[in-house]
Amino acid sequence: MKFHRKSPHEEESDKDGDKRMVNKEGRRGRYKVRWRWWRPTLTPNESFTSSPSPSPQRSSLNPEYSGSSVDILSDGGSSQSEEDYQIKHSLSLIKAPLSPDDYSDSGISLSDSIEPGTKLEPRLAMPYIGAEAEGNRPSWRNIRPASLVQFPRPCVSPDKEFKIRTVHFTVPLEHHKPSGRQINIHAELVYDTHERDKFDSWVPACRASPILVFLCGGPGDKNPHDRSPALNRMLIEKGYVVLYADYRGTGQSSKIDSATVKTYNDTRDFAGAAGYLSLFRQDNIVRDLEAVRLCLEEHLYPFSSTNGNGGDGLKWTLMGQSYGGWVALTYLSFLPGSLAEVYLTAGLAPVTIGSPDEVYEALYSGIRRSNQRYYQRYPEDEVLVREVYNTLLSRGAAYELPDGSKRKLTAQTFLTLGRKFIGGDSGLEAVHDFVGQLHGQLVRNNALVPSQEVLKEFSKLEGFKLHSRPLYGVLHEAIYCNNGDTASEWSAQRVGKRHREYKGWLQGKHAAEGQRLYFSGEMVLPCLIPEEFRYANDLVASKADWEPLYDLNQLKENTVPVRAMAYQDDLAVDFELSKRTVEAVKGCVMVVGKSGWNHGSLRNNTDEVIRMLF
Repeated sequence: MKFHRKSPHEEESDKDGDKRMVNKEGRRGRYKVRWRWWRPTLTPNESFTSSPSPSPQRSSLNPEYSGSSVDILSDGGSSQSEEDYQIKHSLSLIKAPLSPDDYSDSGISLSDSIEPGTKLEPRLAMPYIGAEAEGNRPSWRNIRPASLVQFPRPCVSPDKEFKIRTVHFTVPLEHHKPSGRQINIHAELVYDTHERDKFDSWVPACRASPILVFLCGGPGDKNPHDRSPALNRMLIEKGYVVLYADYRGTGQSSKIDSATVKTYNDTRDFAGAAGYLSLFRQDNIVRDLEAVRLCLEEHLYPFSSTNGNGGDGLKWTLMGQSYGGWVALTYLSFLPGSLAEVYLTAGLAPVTIGSPDEVYEALYSGIRRSNQRYYQRYPEDEVLVREVYNTLLSRGAAYELPDGSKRKLTAQTFLTLGRKFIGGDSGLEAVHDFVGQLHGQLVRNNALVPSQEVLKEFSKLEGFKLHSRPLYGVLHEAIYCNNGDTASEWSAQRVGKRHREYKGWLQGKHAAEGQRLYFSGEMVLPCLIPEEFRYANDLVASKADWEPLYDLNQLKENTVPVRAMAYQDDLAVDFELSKRTVEAVKGCVMVVGKSGWNHGSLRNNTDEVIRMLF
């Protein structure tokens, strides 16, 4: 591998052949020099080549941005082959945020290539497929229209209430490289059955109807049009054509799954896998949606600017649920001129935070209160939960679930069931019932393995489902990295270890007699990550040079109407952080949901939520 060394010193060899550095004054001595590892654009089927990097330039979006290279401090005398370097440093970076204890009950051990106790520079800038120079790095300018590639005839929904027209687009994987690798974006337009198609091609009769883009939760979730017929009905009644698009990497768009990273893993190119996966955050989702908007604008208004948006071409109305609000606020930050209005439900992203740790401190506070309610309602479970956990830990249990997902029931994954508490009292009851079943089999009856029925029940309760939506695990903490110099470094795991209710089981230790164990909530922990994504996931957690996700100055001057519903008992989006976001976005109006409503109330109380929000 070739390196580009940035140093004011020149290299010379001494009598022993050791490389030493000589500065301009001729002073000799060993210096720590900075190697710059360069990685050009790669796809899973391309071979690795490398070249020296140009000096990094400052970006107007992020003055501290250091390019797409990785800074590694090495001794001035070191030299190694491309293969040795790539393998050694791809693996050694994994060691930075984790210790072997973090995988203590997962059945997976870290590679022997990682020497115990290895000390690394913190927050290394991770190599990723992307920008090399000022003129060739991600930008919010000059996004080109998506290419329309497929537009079948519309169909009618089974209840005959709506027409659905599927549309397929292609967009660049990296929008600042429009001629580079392309990915597919799957979208569905939903509109009234009484609306006539004016054209024989694909355009619905929506020139006078604004298009509302529904942004679903995630990251990593698909976005089908038929998830909530009640929502479609109410939005269409309000005069909207509703657009559902599967985000890049999800659903019927170009999808991320285990096969995606297999080629990288087979060649031990873990950094390449991590670089590819890092391109699927909300900033690039927004670029995809903007490209789609430009494409639709060309087809909807090719000869006239007369439309339902005041004659300014096509402008989206955004409706973001949960992570969809993250996407919407990124859109609002960098491309506000493309938006007519924004509605959020449980989607006030924490735009003012300095690091992901702030988010997880708040979320642990919320899930702690839910655990207290759980044990107040089911005090007998304090003993049952502790005995189940200790039994699973003593056995080193890793019971594979029968759904073929390769997920496992272990001592640690058992205690992640608190995510069900997001659903309120019904979630508490579901976890209580399962604890009783599992305790009866493993502890009371001393069964060697749980029954298939119990394992199936755990499969239903374990709501992360990272086998089918791996981006949720890969990017869950990265969506909180906004300031360009912060790596998440497994924030949920680190923050949890600061709290006595979580520290022991996160470290894989037995619970003492009388100790109360708390379930975790909306926290992605290393024990949950699918095996094939673990190395890449660790590198993503070490990445610090993320692009900005929000522009606080622009949000302070915002002119686009924003209405946002927030819930006081939301365990996934902290209410106090949501209030800070409302203060940061000019003109944003918060609507507080009713008592007892929770993160999923848009689905459970659709009519009331829409009436209050609109």
